Amino acid sequence: MNDFKNRGFRISNSPVEIKLVYTGFLLFAFTGYLTMTLMGLLRVGPGAADVLLHYRGSGGEEAFPRAAGQMLEEAHFHAFIEGIVLLVLAHLFIATNVGRRIKLTVIGAAYAGTLLDLASPWLVKYVAPGFAYLQIGCWGVMLLTAAALIGVPLYEMWFAGEPPR
Repeated sequence: MNDFKNRGFRISNSPVEIKLVYTGFLLFAFTGYLTMTLMGLLRVGPGAADVLLHYRGSGGEEAFPRAAGQMLEEAHFHAFIEGIVLLVLAHLFIATNVGRRIKLTVIGAAYAGTLLDLASPWLVKYVAPGFAYLQIGCWGVMLLTAAALIGVPLYEMWFAGEPPR
């Protein structure tokens, strides 16, 4: 962690032991995003109608509306864990050779997409059905930014930097 105090720190220059630790975290993060995607597809579905059914129910006995207490529990857990994961991913991404503007854009989009993902179930359920499209958009933003936040540091550590020490 001391490396991050150095303004010019780049993960590509880290010793192999540090690269292995960072790689382990990035692989766990990748697994987390992959399982999040699969659970979303299996539990909710890929379309706006699926999102509406998941949060609002069907009005019949086929699907019940999502309970507010359950939504609150999920939002509570996700707010903490996603914030921590993004904090670490953002630090590793900042320590790459990507330009400052791209760093700010990717990190800003990651945080905005994740924050809106936390809000959109509430908006779908209690405000308007059209927010289902926001939910789907957030999923896309989260996956695209996760690919950058995970892929760029991995690439720079193992393929673009100095040979491992």
